[in-house]
Parts: sequence; structure tokens; C-alpha cells
Amino acid sequence: MATVKPIKLLILEHDENDLELLLYELKKGELDFDPRIVGTKEGFIAALNSFEPDVILSDYSLPGFDGISAFHFKQQICPDVPFIIVSGTIGEENAVELIRNGVTDYSIKDKLFTVIPKIKRAIKEANERREKVLAEQNLRNSQHQLAEAQRISKIGSWELGPEGEMISCSDELYQILDLDLDTILSFKTFMQFVHEDDKPIIMKARENTVATGITEVVQFRLTSQTGVEKYIEARGTRRLDENGISFMGTCQDITEKVTAEKQLANYSEQIARERLEHQRKLVRASIEGQERERAEIGRELHDNINQILAVTKAYVEASLQEKDMQEELTQRSINNLQLAINEIRKISKSLVPPVMDKNGLVDSVQDLIDNIRVVNPFAIKFMYEKEQLRNITPQQQLALYRIVQEQFNNIIKHAQAHNVNIELFEKNNFIDLNIQDDGQGFDPKERRKGVGLSNILSRIELFDGKLEVISSKGHGCTLKVHVPKMNKEVA
Repeated sequence: MATVKPIKLLILEHDENDLELLLYELKKGELDFDPRIVGTKEGFIAALNSFEPDVILSDYSLPGFDGISAFHFKQQICPDVPFIIVSGTIGEENAVELIRNGVTDYSIKDKLFTVIPKIKRAIKEANERREKVLAEQNLRNSQHQLAEAQRISKIGSWELGPEGEMISCSDELYQILDLDLDTILSFKTFMQFVHEDDKPIIMKARENTVATGITEVVQFRLTSQTGVEKYIEARGTRRLDENGISFMGTCQDITEKVTAEKQLANYSEQIARERLEHQRKLVRASIEGQERERAEIGRELHDNINQILAVTKAYVEASLQEKDMQEELTQRSINNLQLAINEIRKISKSLVPPVMDKNGLVDSVQDLIDNIRVVNPFAIKFMYEKEQLRNITPQQQLALYRIVQEQFNNIIKHAQAHNVNIELFEKNNFIDLNIQDDGQGFDPKERRKGVGLSNILSRIELFDGKLEVISSKGHGCTLKVHVPKMNKEVA
């Protein structure tokens, strides 16, 4: 179950009566807090360092000490911690002046009911400030990383004259071509390295740039001086001056990118094939589950209900012949029919999905547990967070319910357990369902292929979830389900 740390509350107060009233108000407001109470300057300074409070509540006037001094000490040691004055003597003007000087807020002792809202607001504002500082720091780091990436990206730049002569060229372009820096380059020389099939791409881009002045982006292949094939992304534009048209642009080696894209395409095809096979497995598991349910229903109808009805038929036939036993046989027939009705109702209830929109996942699981407790001797403990689980899609609620139902069937049939613990909660937008029993356990490798676990796994994988089975012979079994939460408004 998700837990929230209590608020670490440092209280500077010397008056026991005022302190008692303050603590009473905090507890009455159901504030989850961990208090540290001090009444002296020395105790306050020590607590700032050792206790590391989330919020400070300080009286305005203390013997030999005061709230203003306490605030200044706080500013030196932990300036980001909210500081709230709680006083019965501070005036409105003094309070406003304190807030102007940095005090977070103030509360009058005659109105202690205002303390909790101000604590919550102060914590919220402090968190927002910390998040803003962190975001700004992350932004600065990103800007630094971007500048560093631009420096080491080794994008070759170039400038060509009207006749294709090289006016300027960066060292990186020579490195892309694997040429010595003293090699004389020109547009004609560069084109000798370009793959024959890709030369028309460059010539067409050059013509468009001359005609329109629009920057062209092209990708092509070249073979460097050392025989290495590389993929290049080039950008070029024209410049008009008194000397005519010249060109400038960049060339970047994108061989790694193209290679990665090809690998990604191959991986995508492989994943698609694996996904198709996985879907087939899910269908097979679903069919196996349906066949198993049908077989179980068939056995119940044949071995139980059919026998009850056969006996009832015999009673009815006998009552027609044995007039003196007619009343007794009729009553037995009625009892048997009621028994058959109850058995049919039990089978129907196990098959018909619970109405999740009406009852919700938690109530449906609780109803299942109540029914199991009637006929099974083991103890069941159910821990959950009902409110967080209420707005899950009905499909996911039903899947989780069926997983609980399936695992209970496994426990009843195989575990010989005395205690079963169920945890159902939501954390970080994931749902965790844990079912633990203290039964005889099993080797998961031996039982992994069982229909029960296969059905559970297929339901989990439909929602991109994960299943972990922890068990060994003689040490019970723990089933851990971890699935992304699907909200009604998103689905």
C-alpha cells in the first residue's frame, strides 16, 4: 500500500498551554505530522541541523529569544523551509512587515484552525519552488550539453565560388572524406567521391538552389578516400553578390543514424512477427481456458445436477405408484429441485462477470472473498486502496477480478493453505496485485505450463503487464501482478 511520509514539523513554543492547544488543533485536522518541539534558542538551532524540518511553526515572543531571531537563524541554515509565525501578540502591521521580509505566513493563536491550511499551502509553494529551481537547473544542463554536442558533432562546412572552386572548407569535411588537409578540394573533386547513382540528387538540388534560393537538404552516399561507404546529409544555399552566385552549406556524416534506422526496421519486423506469435499464444490460452471452463461445467452438470434431477425423476415416478408415500416423495422431490437450483445458481455466478461499474473492483473481490470464506477454512486478509482503484476501465477491473478468482481456485485445489493475504493498490500509475498463501508451495518451473497460470498470464499480457511467481515446495506461493493503470477517460 502506498505510503506518504509525515510532515516533519519543528515547533518553537515555550508555553505548555499554547503548545497543547496547537497540537490538539493539528491532530483534529488529521494532519499527518512528525513533531519536534523546542523552547529555547539552543534547541531550535540544534533541531534545524539534526531534524531537517519540512515546516517551522514559531511563537513570536519567547523568554530570551523571539520569532524574528529564529527566522534569521533559519535563513542561514535552511532558507527554503517555510516559516510560519503562530502568536497571540503579533499585530496585523507587524505580521505584514514580517511577510515582506520573507516570513512565509502567520496565524493568530485565537484562530488556530487556520494553521493547517497555511501549512499545506506553504508546503505546496515550497515544492513548487524546488521544482522550478530543478527545472531551471535541468534547462541550464541541457543548454550546456547541446553546446557541447554541437562542438563535437563534426559537421563539415564549405563555401564554393561561382566556378565551383572551394573558397573555404572545415577540417571536418576532410575527415569525412578521409583526405589530408593539404588536398585541394573543389566541387568537381568532391563529386568524384559521390556514389554514381546519387550524383543526380546533388545536381538537381544545386539547380533548385540556383533557381529559387531555397535551402536544399539532400541525403546521398559517398565512398571516402580509404574506401569506406558513408551516408551524408547536406544542406546548401546560394549567395548573390557583385561576383555572382556562390554557395555555402554543411555536410554531416549520418552513417550511424542510417545504420541504426536499418537495424530498427529489422527489429520492428522481428517484433511484429513475435507480436503476431504472441497474439496466437494468447488466443490459444483463451481457447484452452474456455474449453476447461466448459469441461468443468459439463462435469458439474453430469456428475452433480444430472444425478440430482435423475433421483428427483425417480421420486416423482415412485410417488405415482406409491400413494401412501406420495407426500414424502413429493417433499424429497421439492428439496432436490431446490438443491439443483442452488447448484445452477452457483455455476452461473462463477461465469457471469461482476458488474464493475456498479460494484467496483474492490467490492467485487470482497464479495468473492465472503463467498469463499463460507466453505473454506483458511483465513483471508484483504488490503486495498479503494478510491484510487475506482476509475479503472471495466475491462481491466474484470481482468484483475478474474486473476483473483483464478488464483483462489488454484489455492483451494492445490495449496492446502491456512492463510491468504491479498494486496491491491495503485502507485505511480501502475496497479499492483499481490496474492500470498502459506500453503505447500510448488516449483514454478514445473507448474508454469499449467492452464491456471497460463490464463492469468494471458490476461496480464493483454494490458502489457508483468507476472512474477515466487514459490518453492513447502514455502507457500506469492503471485505478483504489475500492470499499467488504464483510466476510464483514457481508454
